[in-house]
Amino acid sequence: MANETNPKPTPAPSGPAEALSTARQVEELADKLTDCADGIHARVMRDIRRQGQDVPESEQAAARALLNAEMELRQRANWLYTEAAACIVSSLGQPQQHLIQLTVDAADKIRRITRIGDGITLVARLLGLAAAASTGQVMPILAAVEGLKTQLDVIAIDNAPAAPAASA
Repeated sequence: MANETNPKPTPAPSGPAEALSTARQVEELADKLTDCADGIHARVMRDIRRQGQDVPESEQAAARALLNAEMELRQRANWLYTEAAACIVSSLGQPQQHLIQLTVDAADKIRRITRIGDGITLVARLLGLAAAASTGQVMPILAAVEGLKTQLDVIAIDNAPAAPAASA
């Protein structure tokens, strides 16, 4: 539909929308990254409360690192909100739903993760995705998406139930 500020008609979307091809899609990614930051905060606070007062220094350091990463993830998500139009990527070649589902899966893994190292790496991958999305460039975004997918697969393997022992 044409109007005074946009004289060209807007084409109707055909098929699944390419990821990050509109400002709204960039904002949707920022929403999901913020959800992940919320999950990080809740997870760290839950772990701190469960530990009681005698928390080993190594676990305190991991909690501090995760809280710092949470703050950075929020800052990057906020930047994506304010600069959404500048972050549009026209040729990512992946559906928006796939990208959003990865961040939803990451938020779920943050809640259920059993190994702190997996959690730290997962958060680093989310930060990488946020940083890559802010460039608006295809290659860094695709690399970040692949890194996130790989980390989610590693976590799924690490959290899989142990196979029953074979009887002799």
